Amino acid sequence: MEKSLLFIFIALLFSCGKSTDSNKLTTGNILENLSYSVDTVVIESGEDLFDLSGLVQLSSQSNNPDFIYLFDEKKTRIQKIDLGKRALDTSFGFEKEGPDGIGTYILTIQPLAKDRFLIASFESQGIFRSDGSKELDLTLSKFSSSEDESQKEIQMPYEMYVSPDGKYAYALVGDFFEGIWHFVRINLESKSLKSWELPEFNSAKNFTIILTSSEDVDLRAEDLHLNEINERMGVTVGSSSSIYVYNPEEDSLQFISFPHKLTAVEKSGTYPSEVNSKKEYEDIIADIDGQITYGEIVWDSSTKQYYRLGSKNPSKDSQKSEVFLYGYDKELSLIGEQKIDSLKKMPVHYFFKDGKLYSYANIEDELGFAVFTFDF
Repeated sequence: MEKSLLFIFIALLFSCGKSTDSNKLTTGNILENLSYSVDTVVIESGEDLFDLSGLVQLSSQSNNPDFIYLFDEKKTRIQKIDLGKRALDTSFGFEKEGPDGIGTYILTIQPLAKDRFLIASFESQGIFRSDGSKELDLTLSKFSSSEDESQKEIQMPYEMYVSPDGKYAYALVGDFFEGIWHFVRINLESKSLKSWELPEFNSAKNFTIILTSSEDVDLRAEDLHLNEINERMGVTVGSSSSIYVYNPEEDSLQFISFPHKLTAVEKSGTYPSEVNSKKEYEDIIADIDGQITYGEIVWDSSTKQYYRLGSKNPSKDSQKSEVFLYGYDKELSLIGEQKIDSLKKMPVHYFFKDGKLYSYANIEDELGFAVFTFDF
């Protein structure tokens, strides 16, 4: 949500595939008897500091969850954190401007092999080395769209990702106001790109609301994300349980829906796109937040299954959410869903390590994580 707001307002300043209904819930519900325990860990910064005062941007390598990376906007650096040692490992500095500049408004940070990083901002998109130098420019206009001459000019990306084998880069391109989004695949060997429209996500624009008054300007929108699904790439949106999955072997995009029973499969309702009353704006947000919002899909290598979280706030009390856990097998068939009754706040920046779910936590202004151990 915060990232959506940043993207839209800064953009204003600067300015298909196959469909599958995964309609079977594998016999039984693996989460039916779900219980869990939770612990917290605090990361030692040594003589350095972690800046948690603004929008916290954390990222990790999907195939190496032993390290997590924190972007420090004020010092334009990435801090590498060793989760095993629970301590800061090292830091990498970057320039904001110039030929090796990463820009000011950072949208994506993806750690790559050999301490390299994909960094995408409004001003710059590229792969950067640990010494801060740019290894590869990923500005979309640099790549030919000769694979589909009918395509319109590619816009600035909202989010980017590089495949584990380094052969492809992916991007989400779109407009929250028009509600039209595209998935872009860049072939880094042939220097060409191809895009697919995501029509099933067009309804997300129904939940984009902007407040414009003499005293306040604000906006809420549904976040879209790229999710690595082993050798494939998924696209998720908060307003729907359905996902798009790109298969690089077939060069095809597939739409997959799920037969969720515990929560609605998508948000519904019609709202004004712009209001000038703060109370009306807050009432609309409370109504939207009372419906389910689906989080990103993450892989647990210990169970060989995918999981995602969801939340809704029907009580309109911002401190009391209903949180849900969903499970999917390797083929993305729904195999379980359960409400986590004792959890009242949606975990953020969550990922699996050693079979446990880690979620970012600010512990008395120190960088920490809540660590959930699930018992199915």
